[in-house]
Amino acid sequence: MALGIAHAQSLAFKSIELLNKDKNWVLASKISLELNPTLEQFVKKGLTLYFVADFQLSKSRWYWFDEKIVEHSRVMKITYHALTNQYRVTLDGLSVVAPSLKDALTVVGTIEDWPVIEQAQVVDGQVYQAALRIRLDTNQFAKPLQVNALNSKSLNMQSDWRRFEFVPKKVAP
Repeated sequence: MALGIAHAQSLAFKSIELLNKDKNWVLASKISLELNPTLEQFVKKGLTLYFVADFQLSKSRWYWFDEKIVEHSRVMKITYHALTNQYRVTLDGLSVVAPSLKDALTVVGTIEDWPVIEQAQVVDGQVYQAALRIRLDTNQFAKPLQVNALNSKSLNMQSDWRRFEFVPKKVAP
């Protein structure tokens, strides 16, 4: 009798908000990330995991497809250094050292002050649809693992798009 192995991995959004800051709308989000045992082993053996956060802003149109206003992506990577037994999270050229994989995943899942919309790109009072997702970028794996990732649920990790309504309002100076 064959038994299936349950692979515990999850991406769950805890909070998402757009804040008006310095003539931009910045994204702040908390995402709970958990890796399955396969991905944990890959990291421990030296494989770098690349996570990509994708943000989109669009406006509905009755006569055509929705108009895409903004599309941004942000890459975060986790590496393990066996010599120091520490994890390193890199984002936009800056690195943070984490003592455990759980701490490294917390850093990746915390998005703060990410400028995604310029104030000139949106009209006050207009209703927009914003969307955010996070995914493991398997295209960054070595070629043999990329082939395995096509057929393996344990190597594919991606959240659904989290959609929410955004109505910009002017903030008094």
